[in-house]
Amino acid sequence: MPSFSQWLRRIFTDSHFFFALKVMLAMASLLLGGWWLEQVPAAVTLSLGAMAGALSEIDHRPGPRLAQLAVGLICFFGAVTGVTVLIDIPWLFGPVLVLSTFCLILAGAWGQAAGKLGFGTLLVSIYAMQGHIDSPHFWYQPLLLTAGAAWYGILSWLILVLLPYKPVHEQLAQCYFALSRYLLAKSRFFDSPDELHQGLRHQLAQLNIQLVNNLELTKQMLNRRLRKNKEDAELARLLDLYLLVQSMHEQAASSHYSYRQLNHALSQAEVLTGYQVLLAELGEACYRLGLAILTHRPYDAGKRIGWELSALRDQLDYSHLRRHYSAELMSPLRFLTRNMAHVHQALLQAQALTARPPAADTGSAGIELARPEQQPLGERLRALLNPDAILFRHGVRLSVCFALGYAMITAFELERGYWILLTSLFVCQPSFSATRQRLSERTLGTLAGIVAALPLLWLFPSVESQLVILLVCAFVFFTQVRVHYSWAVFFITLFVLLAFNLQGTERAPVLLPRLLDTLAGCALAYLAVWYIWPDWQRRHLPQLLAGAMRANAGYLNAISRHSPGEHKESLPYRIARKQAHLADNKLAQAWQNIRVEPVSRHWLNACFEIAYRNHALLSYLSTLGVHRDQGLILPPRFVDELNGRLCAAADALANKSGLLKQPPLPVIATEGEQEQDILARQLHNNMVLLVNDLYQLAESVEQDAQAHQPG
Repeated sequence: MPSFSQWLRRIFTDSHFFFALKVMLAMASLLLGGWWLEQVPAAVTLSLGAMAGALSEIDHRPGPRLAQLAVGLICFFGAVTGVTVLIDIPWLFGPVLVLSTFCLILAGAWGQAAGKLGFGTLLVSIYAMQGHIDSPHFWYQPLLLTAGAAWYGILSWLILVLLPYKPVHEQLAQCYFALSRYLLAKSRFFDSPDELHQGLRHQLAQLNIQLVNNLELTKQMLNRRLRKNKEDAELARLLDLYLLVQSMHEQAASSHYSYRQLNHALSQAEVLTGYQVLLAELGEACYRLGLAILTHRPYDAGKRIGWELSALRDQLDYSHLRRHYSAELMSPLRFLTRNMAHVHQALLQAQALTARPPAADTGSAGIELARPEQQPLGERLRALLNPDAILFRHGVRLSVCFALGYAMITAFELERGYWILLTSLFVCQPSFSATRQRLSERTLGTLAGIVAALPLLWLFPSVESQLVILLVCAFVFFTQVRVHYSWAVFFITLFVLLAFNLQGTERAPVLLPRLLDTLAGCALAYLAVWYIWPDWQRRHLPQLLAGAMRANAGYLNAISRHSPGEHKESLPYRIARKQAHLADNKLAQAWQNIRVEPVSRHWLNACFEIAYRNHALLSYLSTLGVHRDQGLILPPRFVDELNGRLCAAADALANKSGLLKQPPLPVIATEGEQEQDILARQLHNNMVLLVNDLYQLAESVEQDAQAHQPG
């Protein structure tokens, strides 16, 4: 049973909780000061600015964060001032609103910082539109909304100066938590019947998406902090832990033998249970390691996993002695055992890395992370101003939503109808599937918030009680906005309703109009993603498959080029591995999105088969990568055959030139009886079958894409 101090420490190191705590602290100081000075409406306006500042905040070092804060405040002040100047001139305000919306969405092409700043600027502009009717003078909203964002930004910056690596600890811990979930899900293959395996594969694909995304976010955080010619023991420790979880992900993603065949071959054997228990234990150990990183405590790997590994080896030898397993079964089982031992060794390395104080030489000297190449401005603009670009289409759709929403506001003289624009901003997403999910969550959350607001306003009519509820709603919103959007919408609806009730002079109920505005905003967003250049995922399937096949070929090349004296985790190898996993993620996400799009069963099945086979191929490649320094290699001619077929299909899909008819690649017969030779032959034959299937699927997808040009 954890002590109260441990529980409190864990709560304060939770990234969602701590983020919400920062926002609540900033808002509480503003609202308390406003209540003390009897300026509650002004304090509420300041708190709205703080919320917009929090939603547009990005991670960076203290120096660049301060510069970005200054740029953000200038953008906020300019946007709110523009709203104040133009909002009473509808014929001019409407076109400026549409054009600025389009430009701010396109700003996302310049990176995460520009994208979040564009979103925050749109958000604070809509807050200014909604509060314009209650503004007592011209500079009231520009100054207060910007000051609220500045107050939160300065408070957050001070915390960052005191705890500069806290965000990295939080994000790195999420990588280990995601790896833990992945290992625990994979352990279920050993004790589940065959009919449940497809559902487990679906779950595993989802968990792999989360894991790869967390790894990419952690890499970006570390890249923003790594500086040449500057040593930092804590940053070096975090970098080593990141490289460690990357290597463990490769080990976890590897596949040594078909689970169905393994369950049949080892039916009723205790060794099968041993593998399942050991994999689950490794998953639990990764969770404890993530918790140690999150709470800044040393990690204790313990001795249990080492004992279980030794017992599993003994059990495997004993079971083999009794049943005389074939060499085709024993070879992958022994390599699978070694793979689990590698994960255990990585956990022991993590134990040394998390020990206090950090070692003088952490082993990360000379290690570098991949950085994206900066495109020239002209090329970036040409790629951006292209109807096929996702951001361009999203900018057009959201601009149309705002144009129609503003037309409704002016036509029906809705003084407080800008909630329509706010709803469209949150609901309208770049893809149809994301918009559809947000649509239901936003509608249900808003409806529940409005229903809950009625008794709250009646039971707590005093200003003091409503201020407390306001703070609680803001706090819960920021704890849930990244994990449970429906609950977040529920609390932000309560927050904004109470804010309008405290901010303005109008005390009449505004609950029904807010519900109608929400429905109108949702309808506009849904119609926009359905009819305006709908970004159906099926139109991207040929290019996604081409990217995945080319990335797999690059990964196989990186594995085959490994020499015994080379560093196992060299930068080119890590880049090739990462590209293969990112491409696999895109295919898996495309399949998830296509499931909710209006497509035929043929397209859905084709995407599933492609995503499943590509992930299986990546698993076998990971096995080669894990054991590449133990003599597990493919002969060069086999590598050339596989890469040639993968690259031929990728080039044909990318160029829309049609795939040539090719005979299936042949499997190889018995060649060598060493353990590594047997497993290499099995992996090669499995990969050959998958590459043959992917080539046929690519041919089918290309033919269908040419016959049904997407709209």
